[in-house]
Amino acid sequence: MATAAAAIPLNSPRAQFKNPDMWLISPRYDLMFIIFSAVLIFFPHISHTLFPSIIFVDLLVTMLIGGPHLFATYTMTLMEPDFRARYPIYSKGALLLPVIIVALAIMNLTLLVTIFFFWASIHVIHQAAFVTDAYRMKDPRGWTWMSRAIDYGLLATCLYPIATSKLIRSEFSTGGRVLLFPDFLKFSWLPYVVTAAFAFFLVAFIVKTLYEWRTGRFHFGKTLHIGLATVLFFVTPALRNLDVAFQGLNAWHSFQYLAVVLYLNRLRESRGYIHSDVVKKTAKKGWRLYALCLGFTIGAGVLFLAVLGLLVSAGWLQQGNQMQTILYGTVYAQQHYFAFYSVVLSFLLIHYYFDHFLFLGTDKKITPTFAPIGAPAR
Repeated sequence: MATAAAAIPLNSPRAQFKNPDMWLISPRYDLMFIIFSAVLIFFPHISHTLFPSIIFVDLLVTMLIGGPHLFATYTMTLMEPDFRARYPIYSKGALLLPVIIVALAIMNLTLLVTIFFFWASIHVIHQAAFVTDAYRMKDPRGWTWMSRAIDYGLLATCLYPIATSKLIRSEFSTGGRVLLFPDFLKFSWLPYVVTAAFAFFLVAFIVKTLYEWRTGRFHFGKTLHIGLATVLFFVTPALRNLDVAFQGLNAWHSFQYLAVVLYLNRLRESRGYIHSDVVKKTAKKGWRLYALCLGFTIGAGVLFLAVLGLLVSAGWLQQGNQMQTILYGTVYAQQHYFAFYSVVLSFLLIHYYFDHFLFLGTDKKITPTFAPIGAPAR
């Protein structure tokens, strides 16, 4: 049920800057780490300009940002004794994913990459919706289901108009592979339907925003976040090099996620919800959380190199002389992608698996509602 509350005179951005209830953490934290961290979308593009190797960009973004962000999930799930005790079947179910992933990598790597990208798109949208809901639930003026549905609709459709067109024309290529798309959905009119749905929600969002401004219910942080996400999600599939383009979106998504998990862990620690001594220590300082997750990422990197070395030494998956440069060495492209997807996706899809549960926000001990640290749960 929507919350009913009288409008509070917080309509202007200047007034909202001074009210902590209008931000997840604070104006400085939100704008720097959650919203305007979108500037990181340029990082892979700059890296690719300096070192024109897709493999280099993949490894750089994964090592510095992507890897740490996915392991941050584990501090709220598998590393939390209380979570494992309350959700034993769900926790053990995550162990099946690496088996499925390696099997798909052996039998049909293109299918695995297609599943990964589809799931990744849903995951990115779900995180954006979670951040939007976090703003909505903190707003002392309440919220309506109509507003929520329009926000959801815009975020759910903005990524797909251009992507759908490329998928139908078999032009959506990443990792050296053209992603699969069901033949029974390859209708020439489908991109127009997806675009029409996006256009409908975009117009509805603009009208809603104007109405909220006039009635004193405008939310600066939430609107800015949705607007920025909409533009970046829509434009990314239009870029020529999709590998670099989606790594750019991944850089913002991952950095934002680390900022959100850090605060949620601080909130959980202040309420006595964390039962792991290691996680308690990382909840106190951002660099500790990053260092822990970076350590896990380095471990995954060692495993990736071990698998890659085995493939190269055994001569598996070779494709003639097709080679890619990584710094000063060379590896076969197909061997790289097999090792990369087999190892990294095993950890990454477990991250997706748990995050859909976390983003639903149904367990307040795992994903407490944003509030000032020390305040009771709402």
